[in-house]
Parts: sequence; structure tokens; C-alpha cells
Amino acid sequence: MLTDVALPQSKGECWESKYQPPMVPTSALFLGVGDASSESLGNSACVLCKNDEPWLLIDCGHDTVSKYKRTFSNQLPSHVFITHLHYDHVGGLEQLFFKAALSGSQVRLYVPVLLVQQLCAMLRYTQLSEGKADIWNTFILHPVSESFWHQGVKLWTYPVRHHAPNSAYALHLPGVVFYSGDTRPIPELLTHMVTGAETIFHDCSVKGNPSHSGIDDLVREYPSCILEKVWVYHYHCKEEQSAFKRAGLKFVTPFSMMPLGERMR
Repeated sequence: MLTDVALPQSKGECWESKYQPPMVPTSALFLGVGDASSESLGNSACVLCKNDEPWLLIDCGHDTVSKYKRTFSNQLPSHVFITHLHYDHVGGLEQLFFKAALSGSQVRLYVPVLLVQQLCAMLRYTQLSEGKADIWNTFILHPVSESFWHQGVKLWTYPVRHHAPNSAYALHLPGVVFYSGDTRPIPELLTHMVTGAETIFHDCSVKGNPSHSGIDDLVREYPSCILEKVWVYHYHCKEEQSAFKRAGLKFVTPFSMMPLGERMR
């Protein structure tokens, strides 16, 4: 009598059945959307979230840590990517160090490699008087060249147009999100690097300047297929939102949870 015989799985089939691809962030929450002189919108900082839980903080301005704690049940950021070294984007790192060190926590800092020396100089006197430990006992420095892995997910960084060459960087998770950081328009990146599925967060105020984008700059430099994916941030005040509306640009507001990539559709 013939019986069914189950053939053993090959090693490849066993691997495929057990392998679960890492989950990517599904939403973003901006703790602040303002420029350096904004008094009402807060320092621009964004939390990429997975299932509404914090996954990666982008930048850490003066008010970022307190807002992060209020938003995420008194948690401290555990992973931070730094786009550039202006104080409205890194001014909260000292506060984060003290709170993390006193609570016995560690924080991984992803920093573009060309910014590492200057960041170390900026933080060289930051330490606890209570213990024989400096800031690098609490911060785990992870220098980033072109890309890095975070919780099994590969992200890419690109230099953008802000002040000096190689002084500011965008963050890109293909198919999910592109975060410009402070920059002038970067059509060479958004045309060649994005897949078309990403949600794009882009620096923009009403009027541009040599270091930041304005409405006219975005409309001039980007085709409609890119502009329809763009959400602007890093603007000066709430009153500028009406100008964005007239230009057909979407804008980010503080503390709104925004779906990413295909979920945005």
C-alpha cells in the first residue's frame, strides 16, 4: 500500500520558511518643524516609528528630548541620526547625555563620518562630575559613510546643499522615506535616488536663502511627480502655511503622525 511520504525541506527552503524580513518604519512624527529662529514651531526633529513606537530619531535640538519624553511615555531616545551640526539640530545632545548617563542608559549616535571630528570637539567638555566617565561612555558613536544598518534595515546618506560642502546630509530609506535635512533643492538626488514610493520631507520656507529652500525654489527645480510626494518642514511660523497652500505644497505640523511610503496613498 502506497503512503504519502513528506520529503525533507532543503536547507534553502528551511531558511526561507524561518527568515522574516525586518520591519521598516511605518510612520513619522515630527517633534518640531521650525527653523533656527522659530519661537512657536520648535526645533525640527523627526521620529521614524514602527507600529507607533519610536525606531529612529533624526536630529536632537534644544527642545527635542523633553518633547520626545512627553510623547513616548517618558522614554529617552536610544538611536539618533544627526544630519548636521548646527545647534538647532544638535543642541539637545548634552541634555540627552546627562539624562541617559544618570539613568544608566546608552544611546547610539549615527553620525556622517565627515562630521565626527567636529562633533567630538563640540562635546569634548561634556561629562558627569559624579563619575569618571565622559560622554563616549554613554553615547555609542557609529560613524556613517554612504550607508548604515539599523535594526536590520539599510539606510543611505547623501551630502546636500547647506553652507559648506559635506557639512549636511540627507537620510534615505528606499521605498519608504527621504528626509532632506537642511538644504537647497537637490534635484540630482531626488531624480536619481528615490524610487517613486517614498514620502519626501523637504526643507522649505516661504523665501529661500543660500542655505535653505524656498517655495519658488522647489517649484522651479522639481517636476510635479516629485512635488506631489513632498511634505515641507523647517519653516518659520504658522502663518507661512497659507503660502504653502497657495503654492500647492503640503506641509508638516508638530506632533502629527504621518504614514510613510505606500501607506501615504
